[in-house]
Amino acid sequence: MTQNTAAAPAPLAPPVRRRLPTRTGLRVGGATTLALIALLGLVTSVSAATRQADLRHAVRTAEPLAVAAEDIYRDLSDADAASAETFLSAAQAGTSGEERYDADVSRVSANLAAVSADARGSAQLRAADGELLAGLPLFTKLIGTALADARQNLPVGAAYLREASALLRDRLLPAAQQVLKVESDRLTADGKDARSGSGLEFALIPLALAALVVAQLFIRNRTRRQFNPGLLTASVLVLVIALWTLAAGSAERGAVAKAEKRWQAANAVIATDLAAVQAHGDELLGLAARGEDVGGYEKDFAAATARLDALLANDHGASADDARQARRSWAQAHLALLPAENDPQPDNAANVKALRLLTQPVAGGSDAAFTRLDQDLRQSAGTEEAGYLADVRTGHDDLAGLAIASAVLTAVALAAAAYGTDRRLREYR
Repeated sequence: MTQNTAAAPAPLAPPVRRRLPTRTGLRVGGATTLALIALLGLVTSVSAATRQADLRHAVRTAEPLAVAAEDIYRDLSDADAASAETFLSAAQAGTSGEERYDADVSRVSANLAAVSADARGSAQLRAADGELLAGLPLFTKLIGTALADARQNLPVGAAYLREASALLRDRLLPAAQQVLKVESDRLTADGKDARSGSGLEFALIPLALAALVVAQLFIRNRTRRQFNPGLLTASVLVLVIALWTLAAGSAERGAVAKAEKRWQAANAVIATDLAAVQAHGDELLGLAARGEDVGGYEKDFAAATARLDALLANDHGASADDARQARRSWAQAHLALLPAENDPQPDNAANVKALRLLTQPVAGGSDAAFTRLDQDLRQSAGTEEAGYLADVRTGHDDLAGLAIASAVLTAVALAAAAYGTDRRLREYR
């Protein structure tokens, strides 16, 4: 019996692992490395230049416009108070109240012109600016009529004064508040943009360094050469760019963050001062109303001073203690004005005394206490704003030279990397 046996199949040969050709590896690695170095240099230069431009815009444009917006709001509030003081002293031409009122209106007009020139990019700003430009002439016309009537002892003048104050509080101050918000938001945006940057450079730094390391290891393994001078030089230059970028960026972000805190502190002090100015205006308008407002201005004064006290409680500036002391003195001085505001008087003596306490720097008077408080707050705000500008300039200087140096170092690194790769490629032609 014959037995058929089938031949066993031959074992399969292991798959051949195809090795990347050295010339192809050099080309791909060189191109990738050069692209990453170029992209890193471009992004770093553009980012540094853009952040410096944001900080320059903050110092030269955004901050002055934000301060102008603050001044518009404050000067409008002070014009309300100064017009009431002028009305009460109408028989005396050329009083300090009249001079203050004229100066306030002139500053509002000048600052409105500055804000109007920058209003094209914001619909909210254009609307608020238009409201102010339309309402300010009407306000000054009503005040002019009120003062003219007061100088002729016509009682109808008080009605014009109240109408002007209502116009200012119902239309002009809300519009000024909108202008202030838009300009403050723009200033904040400049700082935020400068502090954040693009962030892409921080992702490209490790990628470029990794590509250089991989390229040098590939050349070492394939050519048995320990070092490639061109790629090594490029690696050192990219490392310099990376360290400079990280150090300058960290310093700039720290300075801008400090500046933002300064601006927040300035805004808090300015809000406190605006509450004080409004409260002082309520005092003057309450005395001018002679009870015809049925205590309305006294209620407004109570609301404004409650807001003022809350803001002062959170004030930790250098002048905070003196400001709080001035506020306590003002609260005491205000009590002496209430009889003239609310109670019928047998003659004009009480009104004359109240007017003196309210409009002249008499010891223990309301005007003296308010002036002291106002000066403390304005000095504190000025200090914070000056600190903001100094910190922003420091941040700008921290980035000085980075954009140009990064471009130059990148160009040299590209040349060195191209030279190092090209020398190895020549060996395979």
